[in-house]
Amino acid sequence: MKGILAPLSPHEETALRKIAVGSDNPVDPAHARRLHQLELVEKDGNSWRLTAMGRRRHDLLMSSPVWSAAG
Repeated sequence: MKGILAPLSPHEETALRKIAVGSDNPVDPAHARRLHQLELVEKDGNSWRLTAMGRRRHDLLMSSPVWSAAG
């Protein structure tokens, strides 16, 4: 549950979004490690993927008024 409530830096939010869409751009290892500690992502072979909690957190980020205004 801590992954839903823990504050994320803007760089960590970007890393979460990159992982969510399967971006080819590499994610900073420190950001991936923090997201993993928060149980938002997990290793899938040589890449990262969202956990169920990570998907919920991503959905919350994408529905936030700040993100909606920027899009």
